[in-house]
Amino acid sequence: MAHQISRREVLNNLVRFKDNISEMRGQRERNQDQDQQESEQEGKFQSRTYKVLINRKTGDMRFARRIKALEQHISQKEGNADKAEDWKEVRIVVHEKSKKDPVQFEVKDAHNESLNTKDLEPLAWRIAGETMDVLNQRAKEVLGKMHNRLAEEAVLEDLSTIYVIESKERIDDLPGWMGSLSRIDAEEILDGKPLGTYLLREGDEITVSIAFHFSEENLLAIHPYLLTVVEADEKISDVLLLQTNKGWTLYQDDPNLQDGMLYEYFSSPQGLLQKISGTAKYPLS
Repeated sequence: MAHQISRREVLNNLVRFKDNISEMRGQRERNQDQDQQESEQEGKFQSRTYKVLINRKTGDMRFARRIKALEQHISQKEGNADKAEDWKEVRIVVHEKSKKDPVQFEVKDAHNESLNTKDLEPLAWRIAGETMDVLNQRAKEVLGKMHNRLAEEAVLEDLSTIYVIESKERIDDLPGWMGSLSRIDAEEILDGKPLGTYLLREGDEITVSIAFHFSEENLLAIHPYLLTVVEADEKISDVLLLQTNKGWTLYQDDPNLQDGMLYEYFSSPQGLLQKISGTAKYPLS
């Protein structure tokens, strides 16, 4: 089954994960005799952990066998855009209970606790979440097809069906996109602008937290964005835009995103913006 992803960074993370697992498998095969291999197979229904460094800003993941080289690169290269404080040590945990249930992939911190939205910037949170979403979706597809492999090996075996959606469907390519911007900065930029002028920005800490809970309740992958617009009497307001597995929608003050009477979904952010073009008329230029 084909999988659409919104950013190439997600695919890059999957490729690096696959390479890391392949290298680890080669090492196991060199070091283990037959008895050890049989023991591994008997005990493989458990949680497995992979050490990862994740960039707090971009969501870029580097796995254990590349971490030492990355740390050396950061420490030795003067003027390098990468800084040590930009990277956070985390774990990808693979939960495998039985042959009848698909494995579950989860990102946890170095102390095996769930990540907090404060640990990563919004873009990195989105990339990490989407990476896990793809892994968990594919885990369901390979159920029963492991053929004496680790589940993660089966999940990552063929990445050719994963592709990045066309740029015209991405909100960060639209006019008015400002990236990560605070509410205060957005207000300052829009101050004095004509009625209907708007800008688009990444969801802030509050909306990322809200989207996380919506995702849990609705069993959807959700990423929030904000449209900040000049309304009547020079009032500046935020509109919450949600990108989900079902498409793009406007938040309607109800957490039940499955309610077809309240929520209309669009295949692209352009379609969603057209829906509110009476309010959001002029993208900031």
